[in-house]
Amino acid sequence: MNASVAALIATYRRPAELRRLLHSLALSGSSLTTVIVVDNDGSDEGRALVEAAFPGAQYVNPGANLGCGGGLRMAEEEALRSGAGDFTHLLILDDDAVLVPDVLPRLLEAMEREEADLACPLVVNERGLVGWLPGLPRGMRHANGLTPEEFRQRFGGQPHRFAWAQGICLLVSRRAIERCGLHRGDFWVRGEDLEFSLRLTAQGCGILVPAVTVQHRPPPESTGVSREAEYWKHCALVQNNAYIGFRLSHGHRIAWTIAGTLRHFFGIWSWGAFGDAVRALWRGAVLGEPAGARSGPTFRARAAALRSS
Repeated sequence: MNASVAALIATYRRPAELRRLLHSLALSGSSLTTVIVVDNDGSDEGRALVEAAFPGAQYVNPGANLGCGGGLRMAEEEALRSGAGDFTHLLILDDDAVLVPDVLPRLLEAMEREEADLACPLVVNERGLVGWLPGLPRGMRHANGLTPEEFRQRFGGQPHRFAWAQGICLLVSRRAIERCGLHRGDFWVRGEDLEFSLRLTAQGCGILVPAVTVQHRPPPESTGVSREAEYWKHCALVQNNAYIGFRLSHGHRIAWTIAGTLRHFFGIWSWGAFGDAVRALWRGAVLGEPAGARSGPTFRARAAALRSS
């Protein structure tokens, strides 16, 4: 097929990871025609990094930290508005992903063969073990920790349909974007990819392609401030998941997962976080607010206060 792919990245203060991703993107093949990077930090150093690592990439400074969802929405708007407007597919990427050269053509081939609107590869960690699985049938949900070969031996190498997918590496057809819309900008972090993929699979087909792998290598969290920021982001995840599951028609499919989200939350942060968990559930499920939707002492505002202190 004659595909034209625009790769979109939202980043914030991860220069080493972004540089590594851009270098891996440079080997992705002729179908990749445009790279758009929205830098939520908006620094001159970020612009220089992007221009040096991937000549021809479009660097966008939003002038504020829009979060992941807001940054991706701005990148999508830029793709539609700019010379990349003739794209057939969007490649949504986390800034800490690492691609191998055959990822893009093989995902495109699988999407065409399966008549799918979304496709994601098998995501592996730094040790090469499967992690971050999308929303697969029940019998496949506990495959984390397998090697890709073990996964394919157990479940087969053919594509598997999913209900939702992470935004680590997600290829989306233009027709799905035009039918269902762009990323939402009011999620801040955690959950924007869940809502986006659920919205698209409500009207189309999403597939996991086990024959293709991508590595996810997030930076280590080594400081007390980063752990506190991670806590507020986890609170935002609870709020966003509650909003998606209980307030959005295309999200009702994942309402049953809220209990598991809370178990995971308390498993990490203990019962001392009970009050914030209740606030997150109230704001998401009852008030109908995603985590980036209002001002005041929100989880987003508390995380922002850490950076300014």
